[in-house]
Amino acid sequence: MFARKKDSKNGKTIPQDWLVSLGSLLNETYQTECEKHGRTFDVYGQIYKEELLLAVSWLSEKDEYIAPITCFLSCDPHQMDDDKKVKSTQQNFIDVVGIFFDEIFASDEWNEFEPNWQEVNYKQENYFFKLSRENINLTLEANKLLGENFDDLDEIDEEDLEDSEDPEFNQ
Repeated sequence: MFARKKDSKNGKTIPQDWLVSLGSLLNETYQTECEKHGRTFDVYGQIYKEELLLAVSWLSEKDEYIAPITCFLSCDPHQMDDDKKVKSTQQNFIDVVGIFFDEIFASDEWNEFEPNWQEVNYKQENYFFKLSRENINLTLEANKLLGENFDDLDEIDEEDLEDSEDPEFNQ
């Protein structure tokens, strides 16, 4: 699950034309970096009752198992109350993604992943972001295989493993 809020369920995909347009914009803007590294941008988004979520991955074009750099952005429902706020939030998301990737491309040795949700203020609005190595396409495929009824499980404690009768868990 990509959502920041645990209760974000049954989201609708952001309109495909907007996602494709953003992907094209990023690929054109960062064409030199994409060509240099053999990578391309892929964009995914969901609209939930509780939040708007955007995920932008910079993926290898040749090998889907090479870890991407993925920027997740999220905002609260009040930032989507009307058409004016939706357009403002969309533009701000584009700007913030650009700021993150500008910083990433500014250093060949960039490695400042932030896998936990953090708050960022941009143009007097609070948004949330995380930067990870997650491949959103592989996660979506895994979710399809697991089915609709799959729930994220909490991490298993070592004590739970010790109590298990399964010998593989107790090695």
